Amino acid sequence: MTQKPEQRDTYRILAKNKTMNNNTWVTGINNNDLIIGVSGAGKTRGYVRPNLKCASDSIIVADTKNSLHQEFRPILEEAGYEVWLMDFTDMKNSPMGYNVLSAIRYDENTDRYNEQDIMTVAQAAAPAECYKDPYWDYAAWLEMEALIAYVLEALPREEHHMGSVARLAGFLSNQVFARMLAEWEEVYPDSIAVRKWNLFKNGSRAQTTQGCIELMLGEKLNIFTTEGAKAFALNPHQVDFAKMGRKKIALFLNISDMDRSQDKFLNMIYTQAFHILCRSADKDYADHRLKVPVRIILDDFASNTTIPDFDKIISVIRSREIYVSIILQSITQLYGMYGLEKGQTIINNCDNCLYLGGQDVETAKYIAVKANKTANTILEMPVTDAYLFTRGQKPCKVEKYDCSI
Repeated sequence: MTQKPEQRDTYRILAKNKTMNNNTWVTGINNNDLIIGVSGAGKTRGYVRPNLKCASDSIIVADTKNSLHQEFRPILEEAGYEVWLMDFTDMKNSPMGYNVLSAIRYDENTDRYNEQDIMTVAQAAAPAECYKDPYWDYAAWLEMEALIAYVLEALPREEHHMGSVARLAGFLSNQVFARMLAEWEEVYPDSIAVRKWNLFKNGSRAQTTQGCIELMLGEKLNIFTTEGAKAFALNPHQVDFAKMGRKKIALFLNISDMDRSQDKFLNMIYTQAFHILCRSADKDYADHRLKVPVRIILDDFASNTTIPDFDKIISVIRSREIYVSIILQSITQLYGMYGLEKGQTIINNCDNCLYLGGQDVETAKYIAVKANKTANTILEMPVTDAYLFTRGQKPCKVEKYDCSI
């Protein structure tokens, strides 16, 4: 018989007079929340802010105006939290940084870097975009894997960051990188970089094909070429995601709601947070559950967040005490970003859905079916009202929570 871990009951706020127990052993459902509402519907005011105020888990949250960090830092520190800030609006002077290559494990016994980790980073750096013709994505991944592996295997440790990967990519068009790999193969015949490069080279013979792939890689690596990105990777105060499962930590990601140039970097942060936390749960705890649960609040999810295999990730994180709050403007946004099948999988893995209102007809039809109402009723819902759906319970019309009151 499975032994239930000791876990005190804590609660999060979904609506006025509507809270949800975070103890999944008691509720029997997961703690993933889907929040749907147009701009101004109260997603931050009615969900994010109240749940920061009563937080009990470690939290990762995007902060588009740096207002949440300023407001809640003293409150969270008073509650025993360690508060971290990564500033994507001024990466050069960010209080904390992060080097995405640091997540790639190194085995001292074999003197090799983990190939699966390299593949994960490459796919996060070059997320799939060519769904109708996946050849281009596969080719970009292989070339990205070769570049990352070479940086780790052949360059000094102080150059182990994505800026070095971007710099190497500049040598692709004039065959310099190919010659570097040929020389490296003589030194290190079992090189991951050489193997990945050969797989790529065998599949892309045409010069025009190579040029297109290099253009794709250049666009994806462009964010890592700035001085700010390099300073971020070399910042002596690095975020340790595994630590968030051991003690209460609130990580604020200060991002601009106008300048979206760092969205791809942010997506890599989210991707690695999930992988590192899951790995820590499986390796560091006998019951494979984090000591301190971690909630990741994915604001503006379908506008800018592309997490590779997120439909699979959300299906397995519950048992590790990792939870997500997915904040959308409409269901059609999600389908447009992830496709219908994956979008439905993501929705189905959220046992709580809070609809705050909007004008998207397809979303209104979806909510109408769930609420057993007409689409017009949903579209004409008063701005102070919302619909709350919890698995195993009847749908209910609720009043929005207003944290400003």
